Amino acid sequence: MSEVNPGAEKRDNLRWNFAMGLIHGIFFSGGQAFGSPNTIMPVFLSHFTSSKTLVGLSSTLRGSLGGIGSVLPQLFIANKLEHTRFKKPLLKLAITVRAVCWGLLALTTFLFAESSPALAVFFLFFLILVFTFMGGVATVPFYDIWAKALPATVRGRFFGHRQLWGGTLAIGAGLLVKAILGSETIAFPNNFVLLFLAAFALISVSYLGLGSVREPEEKVYEKGLPFAEYLKKAFRIIRQDHNYRTFIAVQILAGGGALALPFYVLYSKDVLRIELATVGLLVSAQMLGGVLSNLLWARLSDFTGNKKVIQISTLTGVLVPILALVARPGQTFLCILLFALIGFFVSGRLLGNTNYLLDIAPAKDRPTYISVRGTLMFLVSLFPLLGGVIVQHLSYPVLFAVTFVLTTGGFFLSFRLKEPRKTGGHGEAE
Repeated sequence: MSEVNPGAEKRDNLRWNFAMGLIHGIFFSGGQAFGSPNTIMPVFLSHFTSSKTLVGLSSTLRGSLGGIGSVLPQLFIANKLEHTRFKKPLLKLAITVRAVCWGLLALTTFLFAESSPALAVFFLFFLILVFTFMGGVATVPFYDIWAKALPATVRGRFFGHRQLWGGTLAIGAGLLVKAILGSETIAFPNNFVLLFLAAFALISVSYLGLGSVREPEEKVYEKGLPFAEYLKKAFRIIRQDHNYRTFIAVQILAGGGALALPFYVLYSKDVLRIELATVGLLVSAQMLGGVLSNLLWARLSDFTGNKKVIQISTLTGVLVPILALVARPGQTFLCILLFALIGFFVSGRLLGNTNYLLDIAPAKDRPTYISVRGTLMFLVSLFPLLGGVIVQHLSYPVLFAVTFVLTTGGFFLSFRLKEPRKTGGHGEAE
């Protein structure tokens, strides 16, 4: 009987996991395009209400820069997983529930959008909350598995290719969104039922890929801590690891971009007077911005470091509200450029922050680092709701000005971050 070559097995697992991760990233991005919190959801809700606060609430529950539902379970999950060798069973449970939510959203929209609009809106918010809550459950095992499965110098290309090819599929999805929303034969609510069904189908395929990942084994703590003791440990890490604390502050300030994200499409429709069918082009523009930017993000992440990714993507986030302020009615090209910049900002923020976190987190404490960061993003998840209040009671220009101030603060603070590749990796609390 031939002996197993550990090196060859490790390479095979790396190739397999890279491929399964690509399948997940590509189809998930495509599915998300059919239910985008920045474009599709605000337009869907505008059929039921003119309340900008309600639109902001929908993005607070589920937004591109974080949803409030996802922050709730993370500390509890991390506390349970720090002494668990294999995290994949919990991940599979969470992603199964998340996929089902999209199928149920299509069904409830079909059943109630016309006959009982209030019930349709209730199910929309309820299912969004379940989807994001289970996303919070999945977050800790998801990132812990990829940190174990991929070397640091491969993660940039991995997440970059996920977003590159996923964004390419999402561009096609955006064109299909344009055709469906612009069709005279597919009336409301059937047009949105089709969009939600497409999201369900693609996200289900993506989760089949994610569920097939081979999870490596890694040393963990032998015993778990009581939750009160675990919270003390989490606070101690925040207090002692200065670079980690700065990283979280940068994320919160740069996350100020979330204030305006769900309102750019409504601003384009209501103030800049774009047609409803053009919303699909805006989806494609956002995805194209993300796709093209990943050619830069992946290379910077793997060969220069994730600090640069964070800095450049945050600077892009500073430019977004400026462009919105200078755009005028009839300037469709500027609207398209605006959403391309949003894609640039969101993709870079996701890749840079994720990989920087995995770079600085010590292996045994990785679930804690992931969950503490995720929990403190609670503030970012509230930004869209605050943005809705600002638009409702003040104006779009005030919203864009506040967004500019916060993201600019995040950009300047990012210069205080350490580059883990130059400082030996893990934070000071190691």
